[in-house]
Amino acid sequence: MKRLARILGLAAACAACGGGGKPEPATPGSGAGSAALYAKKVSLGWGFQAEGTQTSVFLQITDETGRQISHPILTVAGECKPISPTADMKAITGCACPEFQLHAVIQDTDIVILKLPNSSNPPDPMAREEVTRVKAPDGAAIEAGT
Repeated sequence: MKRLARILGLAAACAACGGGGKPEPATPGSGAGSAALYAKKVSLGWGFQAEGTQTSVFLQITDETGRQISHPILTVAGECKPISPTADMKAITGCACPEFQLHAVIQDTDIVILKLPNSSNPPDPMAREEVTRVKAPDGAAIEAGT
C-alpha cells in the first residue's frame, strides 16, 4: 500500500511540474493541422514580350506585397492585348490574340488558362480548350489586376 501511495505521489508531482520548460510561442503555420498562409490576395494580369513578329504571353501573379511571378503561357504570331471576357465565360481576366482569346478561370486551387478560337461565333464557353494550369497560392483571394 505504501508503494502505491509513493507511485501516486510521484505521478502527481510530475503532472504538477508540467515538464519544467517554458511553452514555445505559437508561430504562423505551427501546430497540428495548420497551414502556412503565404498571400492574402493576388491579382492576375497579362504580360507580353514582342520578339520580331512573335509575342510571348505570360500570366503575371502579383501578391499584396507587390511580389510578382510570371508564368509563360505560349508564343503567338502577332500582337496580343488584355481584355475583359464576357460574363458568360466566367473568367477573371483574358487577353485577345489574332486567332484566339485566352481566359483565366479559377478551378479549386488552380488558375486554368483556356483558349477560345475567334471562329466561335457567338463565343461559346464550351468551345474553349485548356492550355495550362497554374497553382494559385493557398487561401488567397484572386482578382483581376488593373
